[in-house]
Amino acid sequence: MRFTFDIDYSLEQAACNRQRMEARSRYAITDRVPVGFCVVPRFFTPHFDMPYCEFFRDVETHYYWQLQFAKFRIEHIPEDMFCTGPSLWVYPFFDNVLDSDALGAETVWPENETLQSCPTIHSVDAMERFDIPSPTAGLWGRLLDWCIRMKELAAETRVTLGGAPIEVVVGAPNIGGLSPHMLAVDLVGVDFYWWQVEYPDACHRFLAKITAALIQAQQYFEQVWPRPRGGIWLAEDTAQIMSLASFREFCVPYDRRLYHALAAPGGDFGIHMCGDSTHLHPALVEDLPVTSFDLFGYLVPPTVAARTLGGKMRLWGNINPMLMLNGTKAAVITAARECLEALAPCGGLLLGDGANVCPGTPLANLAALTEAAEEYGSG
Repeated sequence: MRFTFDIDYSLEQAACNRQRMEARSRYAITDRVPVGFCVVPRFFTPHFDMPYCEFFRDVETHYYWQLQFAKFRIEHIPEDMFCTGPSLWVYPFFDNVLDSDALGAETVWPENETLQSCPTIHSVDAMERFDIPSPTAGLWGRLLDWCIRMKELAAETRVTLGGAPIEVVVGAPNIGGLSPHMLAVDLVGVDFYWWQVEYPDACHRFLAKITAALIQAQQYFEQVWPRPRGGIWLAEDTAQIMSLASFREFCVPYDRRLYHALAAPGGDFGIHMCGDSTHLHPALVEDLPVTSFDLFGYLVPPTVAARTLGGKMRLWGNINPMLMLNGTKAAVITAARECLEALAPCGGLLLGDGANVCPGTPLANLAALTEAAEEYGSG
């Protein structure tokens, strides 16, 4: 075998995690509310004293460090979402620049920071000239190539969980999950906000092209790598500074178009928003078939989320990441208790960050969420 990893974690623990997550999907609770984090590769590189840019050197390096990070995560971060059975999932990761790069944004590859997209469209005329790219353009092409190669590497890998062999599964290639509006801002920059006021028709044509490009790419991936169709997940981080009316005009129609084109009938629809999204909650409930509000921003008080969204969709969040980074363990436990007391009675809660675990966050502060969940129990 080319790669061998033994993970100090039992299949029994993984089965308990799966039971908690399955109960959550039914708005039920087993012994306690499950815990899950948005922990991305940038979090792990300091633990291995490696520059972040090394993670992207080539597909084999990328695959190897994915396994190393997964082992570290399972062994050191108590949570329920990540390890739920006799398999370990790996997948090419390009931060949040996958789709914007394929659509023509400039990607910056820093040595020790997350990948960044820089706008390449600087006029309304240039926006009008935007053409739908090939499904293999930019990082979409690399994603597909790396998925294929990682599947070959998985066949040369032996991983055990508590001594029991488990399977390494490579996820199917998918579009990145940024909404059409987020991608428009990546391509244009902040000018896109005032263009929506001055040139709304042009902005709608641009959003329609982006949406068509995403649908075309995803359908191509599904032809190359057949898989059962499920739900979709979209990030709408650029929306929380918009009014409810603007969100309904420039975001909702295109999100709905993606859902109806790409999700199975009745499939899940997950939405993510950082920041204070409270004023947009009516649209999540009334205009979009949202089934899960994932990693919602810590600026939404849990009591407000319980009132506006509780029982209407599953919720994942929303402890302040800066508190988790800089606060005491006692303070994190207090915040977790407040979240549990407000949201656990609604059902469907996954206790976690709101949103993204910062590099350097103490492992003890991550463990604090599971401790709070265990103390709260089934309520």
